[in-house]
Amino acid sequence: MGRLFLHINVSLDGYVNDAAGAIDWHFADEEFQRYIDDLLTDIGGMVFGRVAFEELAGYWPHAGAEASPTQVRRMHELPKHVLSRSLRSSDWHNSHVLGDDPAEAITRLKQQSGQDLALFAGGRAASAAAGLGVVDEYRLVVNPVLLGGGTRLFDGPYARTELRLTRTRQFESGALLLVYEPAAA
Repeated sequence: MGRLFLHINVSLDGYVNDAAGAIDWHFADEEFQRYIDDLLTDIGGMVFGRVAFEELAGYWPHAGAEASPTQVRRMHELPKHVLSRSLRSSDWHNSHVLGDDPAEAITRLKQQSGQDLALFAGGRAASAAAGLGVVDEYRLVVNPVLLGGGTRLFDGPYARTELRLTRTRQFESGALLLVYEPAAA
């Protein structure tokens, strides 16, 4: 059975975007790009919040030389699943809306896939997934920046969940990957 992990960039003060909604503060050095290439190679599919999905659906089908060939290929090939109450369909290749019972749909995907699924989401979708109890692992890329405002990573409601740190990685940029699992797992 596959697992669902949340993978998200966050500022040191806990924001996933700044007060203007921008994410230009995320670092993207060569080491991190290789890490993302490997991550995309190892997963069996992706889950997105609607906002992230719509932004990425506008970019990836037309991505050029600024993106790695591995990322362009995998973003096209991989199944893409969307957490949304309002979106009904998408033209982005191999994309699917999860429907009215996302917890059941994600559980089914994890059973069918056999490979891990990455949840690439914004704050609302991350909180929703935590509230549904479907996240098996939290991978936070903590960027060395204080934003002072924006969208918080987690803004409830969700049940209290004790986590245990299972791995870390420091990037040359100073960003840290912190990987947590629910302690009860």
